[in-house]
Amino acid sequence: MKLLSPPRCFNANSPELIDRPGIDQALLWEELKVLESANKRFGGHRLILDLIRKLLRSGQTKSLRILDLATGGADIPRSIAAWFRERHWPVTITAVDRNPEILSYAGESCRDWPEIYLEQHDLRALPYASESYDLVLCSLALHHFSAADAVGILRRMQEISCEGYIVSDLRRNWAAIWITKLLARTLIRSHMMRHDALQSCRAAFTPGELRRMAEQAGLEHFQISRRQGVFHMVLSGRK
Repeated sequence: MKLLSPPRCFNANSPELIDRPGIDQALLWEELKVLESANKRFGGHRLILDLIRKLLRSGQTKSLRILDLATGGADIPRSIAAWFRERHWPVTITAVDRNPEILSYAGESCRDWPEIYLEQHDLRALPYASESYDLVLCSLALHHFSAADAVGILRRMQEISCEGYIVSDLRRNWAAIWITKLLARTLIRSHMMRHDALQSCRAAFTPGELRRMAEQAGLEHFQISRRQGVFHMVLSGRK
């Protein structure tokens, strides 16, 4: 296992720059724009939409209640809302983040999207009742937490959903770290992005670790797949 991936490097007392208070707003908003561009260019939006289609039960109503955790700039909720608009299907999406500065950016981005509601919550203390949303999503956020907190978040995602849940995150391995190092030295211009991208790769979980955490959280009907080359993995499941 060590030949494929190094030990996880995570320190809650030294978070990524995007998670630190007092970060310059211009730098923060620049990183959110880069993340949105990456999701569009490398298929992050398409991946989530494909998984949502697979989780929809045949014959169920097309009106969905979706909860998006750690929404960032809310680009994934906007891509989902656009997909539903094209089909004239109703959807409501609650997009959650704990950082008020990030939610400020998301608010500007969602001005023309009344389907999307923004709320500020810590993922470790979500206030939602059991089965209050059809689908619960969490994209590129689990590696920001300790393993114990990640187990708690997975447990709550299953409790809150009444149809299914999707977790998309980075996958820790040597190849992803080496490629990210090279990109940080050559193509990535933002200091904040260079720092956070490499720290994220080192803090990510492996598929085996994600499976063990899902089992500890009590998840049963789920699967884990590797996506987008060496960089990503997805956990998706039904209630």
